Amino acid sequence: MLGFLSLLSRLRFGRREIDISALAREQYLFPVAGFVIGAIVSIAALLLFEFAGQEVDILLISLGVVLLLYFLTGLMHLEGLADFGDGLMASGTRERKLQAMKDVSLGAAGVFFMVAAVMSLFLIIVNLDGWMQAPEPVFWMERIPLVFGLIVAEISAKLAMITVMTIGPSSHQGMGGVFVSVASSRKLVIGMAISLFIAFMLSGLYCVLVLIGIVAGVIVSAEARRHFGGVGGDSFGAANELGRILTLLAWVVVI
Repeated sequence: MLGFLSLLSRLRFGRREIDISALAREQYLFPVAGFVIGAIVSIAALLLFEFAGQEVDILLISLGVVLLLYFLTGLMHLEGLADFGDGLMASGTRERKLQAMKDVSLGAAGVFFMVAAVMSLFLIIVNLDGWMQAPEPVFWMERIPLVFGLIVAEISAKLAMITVMTIGPSSHQGMGGVFVSVASSRKLVIGMAISLFIAFMLSGLYCVLVLIGIVAGVIVSAEARRHFGGVGGDSFGAANELGRILTLLAWVVVI
């Protein structure tokens, strides 16, 4: 788990080296790492909304939550989304699209995708100030903090990544190919079960929203296969960002 947190966030524990092959074999634990990351951001957001909401404008608090989230995750997945967008919008052959995606220079499409993702996340978080009634009281009884949607969304984002790994295939050699090569439907099902269990303990029947991550993963995988012939690390990042945004959006709309 320390390795997963080191891979998916800026959290570091000593000088521990990351064993990519070992993490790839246990990729079904991605949602647990998502829970830890989401919990840190959610607790910070809850404290800010509860204790600073009277003195500080909600827009500034929401901006702070967004900055904390991306500081914690190190912008890795957002960068993947930007590169994915560059490749997606590039014209020409599949090879040219792959070249655009791998280009170290950020194109207009990448900037647009990145800005759209950050703005969407910001506008959604503005609506997470408050409490809701649970349709099926579980751990938190009848009232649930709206910011718990951040945890569910982060778990869903990691479930989206597992989905992309499972669908595959790998478009090119790289770290992403290591995860794709050992992915399986069994690991996806285990990851889905873990995600549902954690989400159920947090939000009762609203836990089904965590499965939106699978939808996001399918969408990204389909586009990646159509444009690039397969998936890679940038596809994982794009799925993570899309899964988080779609889940949070559903959370706000449903509630």
